[in-house]
Amino acid sequence: MRALGIKQLHLLAKHRYGIRKGGLYIPESALENPMTLLPLSEVNRWYEKLEEQSENSDVILELSREIDLSKLGAISRWFLSGYDLASTIRRINYGLSSLQSGAYLSGAQSGAILKWIYHNPYIEPQCKIHDSIRVAVFMTKILRSYLGEDFTPMRVLVSGTRKNREKYEAYFGCPVEWSHCKTEMWFHSDLRLATQQKNLFPQQRLAMNFSDLDEFLNMPEPDDEVKVIYEVINYSRHYGLPTLERVSGLLGLSTQQFQRKLHGFGMNFTTVMGYVLSNTAVELLSRGLSPDEVASHLGYQNSASFNRMFKKHRGLTPKQYVQHFQDLF
Repeated sequence: MRALGIKQLHLLAKHRYGIRKGGLYIPESALENPMTLLPLSEVNRWYEKLEEQSENSDVILELSREIDLSKLGAISRWFLSGYDLASTIRRINYGLSSLQSGAYLSGAQSGAILKWIYHNPYIEPQCKIHDSIRVAVFMTKILRSYLGEDFTPMRVLVSGTRKNREKYEAYFGCPVEWSHCKTEMWFHSDLRLATQQKNLFPQQRLAMNFSDLDEFLNMPEPDDEVKVIYEVINYSRHYGLPTLERVSGLLGLSTQQFQRKLHGFGMNFTTVMGYVLSNTAVELLSRGLSPDEVASHLGYQNSASFNRMFKKHRGLTPKQYVQHFQDLF
């Protein structure tokens, strides 16, 4: 999942509940860039830690309702650039695959009822309620953006259950059904018609540079094991220089299992780590960071080790690389 999926919730939770830095499991540096890919194993732990730290089982509902869609950056400008609700829902449905791996949004019609459906099979059972409510609130915000703040769905179906059900029905304004395998938002099919739309959204520039585009398109499928390994190594640098033990743990494998998997692909950990970190280093150098700053961001204790790794994979030291491409950076 991209960091933007939980970044606002993270910041709101820290402010509202006075949670210290690092108190919500995921490293703060991983959330600085909204396009950062977070392993779902980390997101599951984040959901659990958030409920624990807030001491509030309804924390996702209470925080999600404060989310500002306009603060999602280029993604929100893209999502809300459809001429009408129908085109926006379509855009969000096929855009989700670039925001969450293995999850999907789809639409289905039953008579006069439209069902907007979300499913993510990779969220752990104890966290499904949190993920389901987060997305149900997002769906509601999108619909109210086009149909007005007084819009209420016909019915909402969510995964998991909660005791304070009246809070949820008060927010959605309709009956909420619990313990479903998918999240569904039901509304009358006529509401997708342009004549029902209350708000218009002018076309806005995406303002997405090449680096942003690279990140946006970079979403591994759950069964693409090699790419998943690359991205987990890249994520693990937020804990320091990636180690075999850390990456194995993030993948839910023992170190022996992970090494066997790498050998099966004809790889070893040191080479793969160098490949991943050298690519990330180029991105950071292109943003104007100095080689020493890049080395620190990647978890290196000294610049000499970083320089050796970079030269091995790029043929130049970081300083020489910047000089070589100075007209492009």
